Amino acid sequence: MSNNKLVVKDNALIDASFNLSLIEQRLMLLAIVEAREIHDLTPNTAIEIAVNDYVHQFKVESNNIYSLIKDAARTLKRREFSYLDRYKGKEAYTTANWVNKVTYVDSSGLIVLYLSNEVISLISRLSEQFTKYHLEQVSDFKSKYSIRLYELLIKWLSTGKTEKYNIDDIRAKLGVGVNEYATMSNFKTNVLEKAILDINKNTDITVSYDQFKKGRIITDLQFKLKQKSTLKAIPVLNNKVSSQQNFYKMSDSQINMFGNQLAELHDLSHLAVGNENYEALASRIKEMLRDPEKQKLFLPHLKNLGFNPKINNSNSI
Repeated sequence: MSNNKLVVKDNALIDASFNLSLIEQRLMLLAIVEAREIHDLTPNTAIEIAVNDYVHQFKVESNNIYSLIKDAARTLKRREFSYLDRYKGKEAYTTANWVNKVTYVDSSGLIVLYLSNEVISLISRLSEQFTKYHLEQVSDFKSKYSIRLYELLIKWLSTGKTEKYNIDDIRAKLGVGVNEYATMSNFKTNVLEKAILDINKNTDITVSYDQFKKGRIITDLQFKLKQKSTLKAIPVLNNKVSSQQNFYKMSDSQINMFGNQLAELHDLSHLAVGNENYEALASRIKEMLRDPEKQKLFLPHLKNLGFNPKINNSNSI
């Protein structure tokens, strides 16, 4: 499956409280990715998930996997989530189901989900605050807590740190039951630190956290995060060659025009971080075009967009 599969959710859904198993979360992620490609999405739209796609995406053993996915889909039919909503202009909380119907096609190894109206509104009505990330980032996770923590954190990437989360709030958002890992030491060891280790090992960000106390009791957590470098080092074949060779000094008008065009390319959508909008991504790309090393990342795309160094600029450095 492609590495460019985008999971896009309204921040209300990112911040929702729910408890889904690892398989249930994975099914919903696949459904959301698939739903993004469907026009006029409704609760009657069939979202097909092939077991073979699940096995390939999440790199799991295929033995008995259809039975496990089928059981998870059946349970998913009963699952709920709660999120901050509005009712007649006032702040309110809504509890809704993830799906309204599930169909199994045993002969084809196929699960068919029909998303609830609330989920559809939170993955398709994305004009304001939303978060997106690539499905590949969470595909190697083996814990349901890792997926949830990554989702909660990634929307804060542009600021580098999250708000302070009350312990009870972060537990609810991660799907930790009231009686699960009740002591702080158990919660940190079995949920928080395992999820952070998972994220730091398998994703595009690194995470740490600070804890805040009232007296001797930990009451709040705040996470810090930063993106790992996405630019691969370019090997030096001749140590006499300047590191700035093939850097093209573009005019301000060229940078502005091509920066805007590059930000619209699907192949570069992975450069967007958290809930970064188009304007912010375009601005960051324009700065990268001025950098001798980072500009190299865009040269193939620039040429496809019509930038010809020999014509546009005769002063490569």
